[in-house]
Amino acid sequence: MDHTARTTDAIATYRLPVYRILMVAIALLVAVSSGCSRLRLPAVDPTGSCLFRPLPTTTSLALPGSGGEGCGCLGCLSGLKDSCLGCCLTKPGFKFPTPAFPEPADPPACPTPTNPSVALGQQRNEPCVPSAACSGSCATGPRAVLLGSEIDKQCGCLPDRGKRGCILLSPTKIVAPVGGEVVLLSGVCGDDGYLQMNEKLEWMLAPDSVGNFIQVGDDEPGVIGRFAGSRTRPEKKDPSYAIGITSTKKTLITRGNNDPRDDVRLEKGQTWITISSPSEGVSHVTVLAPDSECWDQRKSTATIYWVDATAQFPGAEIVPAGTPVELTTRVTRSEKTLPARGWKVRYEIMEPGLATFAGTGGSSVVEATVDDSGNATVQLDPVPGTSGSTAVNMQVIRPGGVTDNLPTLTLGEGQTSVTWSSPKLELRTGGPAVASYNTPYQVVANLRNPGNQAATNVRVDIEIPQGTRIIGTDSFARQLPNGVTWEIGTLPPQTQLDLFLDVASKAPVDLIFQARADGLAVQDSVRVDIFRPSLGLAVAPVEDRVEAGMPVTFNIDVTNNGDRPLTGAYVTATGDSSIIHESGGTGVRDNKDGPLQPGETWRKKVVFTPTQSGRRCIRVDAFTDGGQHATQDACTLVINPIPETPNLKVSVDGKSRVVVGDSTLVRASVTNDGRGEARNVNVDLIFDPQLQLLAATEGAGEQRIGQRIVTWNIPSIAPGQLVVLEGQFSAVAPSPRSRVTVTAESATGSRGTDEFIFEVTGNNQPAQPPRGPNLPPAGTSPEIPGGPAPLQGTPPNLGPGNNAPVTPSGPVRSGRLQTSIFGRDNPVRVNEPIRYSISVTNDSNQRDGQVGIQFALPDGIRMERLVPRTNPELSDYRIDTGVVSLPYIPNLEPGESVDFELVLSSNQAQTFNLNVGVRSLNFPDGYAESVTTQVIP
Repeated sequence: MDHTARTTDAIATYRLPVYRILMVAIALLVAVSSGCSRLRLPAVDPTGSCLFRPLPTTTSLALPGSGGEGCGCLGCLSGLKDSCLGCCLTKPGFKFPTPAFPEPADPPACPTPTNPSVALGQQRNEPCVPSAACSGSCATGPRAVLLGSEIDKQCGCLPDRGKRGCILLSPTKIVAPVGGEVVLLSGVCGDDGYLQMNEKLEWMLAPDSVGNFIQVGDDEPGVIGRFAGSRTRPEKKDPSYAIGITSTKKTLITRGNNDPRDDVRLEKGQTWITISSPSEGVSHVTVLAPDSECWDQRKSTATIYWVDATAQFPGAEIVPAGTPVELTTRVTRSEKTLPARGWKVRYEIMEPGLATFAGTGGSSVVEATVDDSGNATVQLDPVPGTSGSTAVNMQVIRPGGVTDNLPTLTLGEGQTSVTWSSPKLELRTGGPAVASYNTPYQVVANLRNPGNQAATNVRVDIEIPQGTRIIGTDSFARQLPNGVTWEIGTLPPQTQLDLFLDVASKAPVDLIFQARADGLAVQDSVRVDIFRPSLGLAVAPVEDRVEAGMPVTFNIDVTNNGDRPLTGAYVTATGDSSIIHESGGTGVRDNKDGPLQPGETWRKKVVFTPTQSGRRCIRVDAFTDGGQHATQDACTLVINPIPETPNLKVSVDGKSRVVVGDSTLVRASVTNDGRGEARNVNVDLIFDPQLQLLAATEGAGEQRIGQRIVTWNIPSIAPGQLVVLEGQFSAVAPSPRSRVTVTAESATGSRGTDEFIFEVTGNNQPAQPPRGPNLPPAGTSPEIPGGPAPLQGTPPNLGPGNNAPVTPSGPVRSGRLQTSIFGRDNPVRVNEPIRYSISVTNDSNQRDGQVGIQFALPDGIRMERLVPRTNPELSDYRIDTGVVSLPYIPNLEPGESVDFELVLSSNQAQTFNLNVGVRSLNFPDGYAESVTTQVIP
């Protein structure tokens, strides 16, 4: 790696020797303590031959207050007199001496250039005060060494670890130009293998080496760093010996410009040195770690080859085809004045098919020696009959071992190009493949010169055959009795010319174009088939309107309207992906047996089936020999079929009033009045706690009896079919509004529901729940410990005359369902989760049931998830047209709550309301609670 050292002299600061500072301080202290008003010091020698003038010449230093100003505190303080001390405190009278020189005047303002053409960058370079013009170094900045965080993004050049006790050096071998400055990096590894800080290194230049050391790295540690680290500091002892100390902080050696590619980065534990040489030769630099414990790893050597050379490569050449080309590379030394005699330049042709080197027997690679004038010349001979461009690569090689011990080195590379140019002609013709009988059509010829030289005496000719007549030509074309000629003359390189010709033919024809120029000739032709249009085609669908999936028949009539038979007649019919042929493909072809006679009509039928709604078309093409062709599209309107979907309807009936202890029959009728079959129909019969199931229709499921739900699964209900399901119940407790709800839902989503409300009245004797004959004993309904919850107040339809039991009042509650909605994210950003905690509580003293919860999703709102916290069955929710319905909660004891977490998200910024609706047996009209949420971008 070849770098130029970036350190600056500014980092090497000069300090006043300590002993001089102490002398001046002691003199001032003596003067103040003695109470002297004037202090005599040696006078400065104005001639410059010596620092001070010899005695008795002195300089008097007047102290503040020594001239009688005020109290003269400095003088009186030496005697510690009370009067002086009081005077100093009451009347200090101290004044600073008047400055010997006034404040310098501000420099004049920058002059505004009167020439408006001066660029802005040039205006900023105009000096505001008399000074030297800004040189090129102003733009890039001075050399500098950066310390700290500014260097974190740079690249390191030395590894941060190695073998125990090993010294690292980078680079170890490099080729550098004479006069340049090479940066060498080094560090020594400790017992852990990592580079060590504050370690002493010695830099030594071998006696037989050229060059000398320029500067050794110093990270300028502070006072604490000096005491904690090595007392030895980096120092260049002489041009061939220097002492370095590995750094305690990161350092970046830079030129100060904006290009980070020429910077050198040093990590902790590294040090650096720069070396330069004014002459050619080899430098051997050895770095030694004298304190390393590993004897065989404590030193390393770098070899620097200093080379003095400058190469000037040849430029690009463009010559006529067949012309030899000479390429000369000039190689000089010592500031471009002396030739690099004996050096070599290696030339290589990248396109060997275009040229070879003269005198090499057809080789594409040759080495030329630099002569006494500093030139290395070769000759390229083009391959006969070729033209084009080729790149030529060049390498400057310094031979080794002739006058010094330098090895053979490749010092530079370059590239140039050689182009052999010549004219060319290209001709392309075009026209219609088929033209009508005796009808004008156009033929085009494109003439192009892709070469690098102009084509001269260019001419294009076409001969018109019999049966073809000329209708029109270009304005510069010359029309002959049997042809057309275009006299072009000179066609520049990389130029194209379009020629047009309008003709009419009565028979198929070949039109041949011929183009000529000096030494060039080319031709091309175009074939045009001629026919008389005599083929008629008619296509029409039988049904203009069909349902998707129903076949459509198309009638095809092919007619010969000419006076001659047409042979080889056939038709093709093709549809798109939404209408397919009855064979399963998108198209079909049919050939006619025998010729199509004049006036004859060939009738065909094809059947296609549309698969999607909309306007669906097929394309029919008719062909015969001689180029006869006719085409036509035929379309039909396709509509979607009426879907054969089921439609379930449910009705429930029974007695309107039941006495406690009696049994009642509830009948549910499930009807499919849709067009499709309802498959896998699930029917749920949900009853109140005041009822106890005795028996049910065969097939009833007992899995959810404990939740007061009876389930049937019906495999299929045909359209118009009626299914009757019954349940025998015993009334075990009075209720003014006892409810039985039946819901039927098919696998395809068809759903029907109905409910039956009746009254259960009490009697004088407690009811004994009967046993069911058809089902095993149903699970007991959940009860509050200690018996049923007492009812608050007198239920409806129960007055003083009735025998209803009087129950004590429960806890003081609101007597209704309560809904709590807590939005945990408000406001919230678009597409982020919107979380709610929702709770529905039976805040009454009587049991409630059939609690239904619904909420609608506003526009742009999507439900991510619903997590039940108390009732796992809430996970079985359904979404219908944007409304989320939770499954019914069959029983809710007084004080019991239903809790769940709801997570939504919004795809747009908006403010929306989440409305949660709740209804139950005790509150059939229901109610709604709302919370507002703001969504921000």
